[in-house]
Amino acid sequence: MENRTKIYMVCGISGSGKSCFAKKLALKGIPRLSIDEELWPDYYVLADILSDEHKEALYGEAIKRIRARVANFCAEKRPCSVDMPFCKRAQREEFRRYIESCGGEPVLLWIKTDLPVLKRRLAERAGKNGPDNLPVSEEEIETYWRGFERPTEENAVIINGEADFDIEKILKTI
Repeated sequence: MENRTKIYMVCGISGSGKSCFAKKLALKGIPRLSIDEELWPDYYVLADILSDEHKEALYGEAIKRIRARVANFCAEKRPCSVDMPFCKRAQREEFRRYIESCGGEPVLLWIKTDLPVLKRRLAERAGKNGPDNLPVSEEEIETYWRGFERPTEENAVIINGEADFDIEKILKTI
């Protein structure tokens, strides 16, 4: 069977280390597609004045752009990472099917991080600005924590989000 292009789905809760991990992959030549960067210019900067309907439309357009780039990477037989929470199993399964329909091999990487660490990291973001420093209140993080469907039975590679990422070692195992 022909080797398919690996598309790394980097999943986890806000503050887990998804972006940090995906950026380290990028240093190894695996480009990063980030939902937060896609949404930053319009969605987050203007969040206070946008209707929920407009936010939903912007999110949908951002997902379409990411999907189109994934399709291009698959067509070019080049791996990439998708830095997104992928907080629901149904969302992960749908994205996996999409990757496979493009000829790629989805690889789910769960950046697993405990709640106290998430809270500390998100508190450290206070007053910072930019797509990798989106403010998340303690109440929001607890809601995300409760609502996150952990990919325990989905053939996910579990990565400790509380340790330094040894990208070389991780890439050898996947």
